[in-house]
Amino acid sequence: MIIKIAQLALALSMSFYSLESSAQIFDIKVTDYDGADSYPALKALIDTELAKVVADINKDLPGGPPDRLMEGMANSSVMAGKGIGTDYASNMKVMIIGAGIGVGADLAKDKTTDSDLSGAGVAPGIMMGMNLGFMDSERLLGMDTDRLNMYVNFMSYNYKYDTKDKENPTNIDLGMTAAGVHFRYDWIKPRGNKLLGWGGVKFNFGYEYNKTDIVLNSSINETVNTTDSGATINGTITGSPQATIMSTTHSIPLALSTDVQLLYFLTLYTGMGVDVNFGKAQGSGNLNAQESTISCSSGVTCTAASNPDIKVQASADINGNGAVNPFLFRGFAGLQINLPFIRIFGQVDKAVGNDLIGATAGVRFVY
Repeated sequence: MIIKIAQLALALSMSFYSLESSAQIFDIKVTDYDGADSYPALKALIDTELAKVVADINKDLPGGPPDRLMEGMANSSVMAGKGIGTDYASNMKVMIIGAGIGVGADLAKDKTTDSDLSGAGVAPGIMMGMNLGFMDSERLLGMDTDRLNMYVNFMSYNYKYDTKDKENPTNIDLGMTAAGVHFRYDWIKPRGNKLLGWGGVKFNFGYEYNKTDIVLNSSINETVNTTDSGATINGTITGSPQATIMSTTHSIPLALSTDVQLLYFLTLYTGMGVDVNFGKAQGSGNLNAQESTISCSSGVTCTAASNPDIKVQASADINGNGAVNPFLFRGFAGLQINLPFIRIFGQVDKAVGNDLIGATAGVRFVY
């Protein structure tokens, strides 16, 4: 189930962007107009047809200025890691084991593009935790050990995704690694019972590491054949440009949370937190394409321009760097279904003052 969620999360993150973004990953550049640029109508025809090709190539891929996209990817990586390595409401007495998947997104829209988002991230997690009451010492750093829980999480997963475009297939190779350690201290003890209980106030702190490597390999084979403004242009554009996005982020979360248990089977929880972050995302592109020729073969405009052969070349426009926001204030809320020894949960995180959002889902065995 977790793998299926990860596949869905990746598919969503790769389709969050507009088909007509003015700054996209793969581009077609004119290297030589061969005199066609001296004829405005002919140049406009060539540029319009190439823009259609670019939109078609990028229709399933992210878009946006490279530096802004990298910033969004880094911040989304941090948000994707929230909730997969800690626990807010499971009432663990001895130990907990679970798995989850987190998705993050930067919902800000860049004014220079038609992009719906400015970044997306995915983080997987297998988590184990224990209550530290078994320790010989009754107190640790001033905290009662029987009220202190420790959690560790780690997961590394590689996923390949195909955009299913028969004309211009793009293969996406996604490598994800998430790790962390968290502590939860029951600052104010719970009250009530299993039918109706208040979980008290919990203090949560820890460290989170997320690394995401995305490699986009595109095979371009686009035919141009159109007639307008007294000119017929035709040719085939080929190439196999590659784009790479590498994101590595570190986050130190501090949060207070509380929860309410209703009729044993349902727990609602919420909280506020601040994250201290560092890290960045970096993008790079490889050309991997020879020049292609678009011929101006017939028509009065082509004849006047001496039938030029326009040279074009595919490129990958993603070279850029973006640092994560050093401080993020966020609120979160979640719902948990309680079954005997099993907990199924979903959680949403929203940063304060910007458009960053995260969602986490998972299942856990609790004893």
